[in-house]
This record gives sequence, structure tokens and C-alpha cells, in this order.
Amino acid sequence: HPRASQGEPWRDPNPPFLPSQVSKSVSTPIAPSPVPTPGLAKRMKKSKQSLQVTKDLGRWKPADDLLLINAVLQTNDLTSVHLGVKFSCRFNLREIQERWYALLYDPIISKLACQAMRQLHPEAIAAIQSKVLFSKAEEQLLTKVGSTSQPTLDTFQELLHKHPDVFYPSRTPKALQLHWQLMKQYYLLDDQT
Repeated sequence: HPRASQGEPWRDPNPPFLPSQVSKSVSTPIAPSPVPTPGLAKRMKKSKQSLQVTKDLGRWKPADDLLLINAVLQTNDLTSVHLGVKFSCRFNLREIQERWYALLYDPIISKLACQAMRQLHPEAIAAIQSKVLFSKAEEQLLTKVGSTSQPTLDTFQELLHKHPDVFYPSRTPKALQLHWQLMKQYYLLDDQT
């Protein structure tokens, strides 16, 4: 401070508030707090960001991020992801939304998450991809397989070959058969009421 160099002690224009000052300060107006300098504001923002990054890194595992990304790309619906995906932690809808937006728009979180996902073992990636939710388009094609037919794995292999643009790349005939059986159990096929 300029006065401190002239021999006078520097005094903070806004000393900290103390409860004992209540009776003294009733009639004196309180001076407005100074606006932080841009450098200080930037440092505060960075420290808040890094705090958020480390908080997120603790709960969101790379496998969760990969599962979230694949599920959202399949369904385009964060509510469906919240209801249908089993993550390593029980995240609420708001946490899922915040993580999705952080992955999209926060360069620090996005970069760290991508680096961590690249470190996943190929078998772990395959396991995650096998858990990806079915899209509406995939289920629409599965509803066409009749409930009274006895579809074999070949039936579902043929479905995969006819519609490679619709089915998620890692779908197998067995995965389609299992999902079809689940849909049949809940009367979701076209020929069921």
C-alpha cells in the first residue's frame, strides 16, 4: 500500500465485523466492500473450479462417464438415463445433469474425464458398452418380432444385419434376444395387448 511505504501503518478500510461492534455501529454507515481486482476474481473462480473438479473426480468414475455418454447418445434423455442406468454410485437426476453439462462445457473436467476413460481396459469398455440402454428405434424394431414366434439367435442376427445404422455397434444377437424377451414379458411387443 502507498502509505505503508511512507511510514504510516496500513489500515484496512473494511475491518472484519465483530459482534461487539453492534452497539457502536448502529449510527455509522457501513462502507461498501471494494470490488475484487480481476486477477483476484480469476484466482477465486479457478480455485472454485478446481474444487468442483476434485469433488467430481471422487464420485464420478471413468466407467460412469463412459456409461453416461453412451446412454445419453442412445436415448437423448437424461431422465431415462437416471432411471435406467446403474452407475457406481446412486446419482440423482440433478447430479447426472450437472455431470453431463460439465462433460460438454467445462474444458477442465472434460479433458480429465477423457484422459481417464482412455485408461480403461478394453474388457471394461466392452462390459460398459454391453450395458448401454436400448434406444426407442432399437426397441421399435424388436417389437416387430412376433410374440408367438419362436425367434432364434439367427432371427436377431438377421435384424442386426438389416439395420446396422439403428443398432448400437456392440449389440449381439444374444443381447437383442434377452431384451426382446424382457419386452415380451411386459407385453410391449406389437402383437400384444
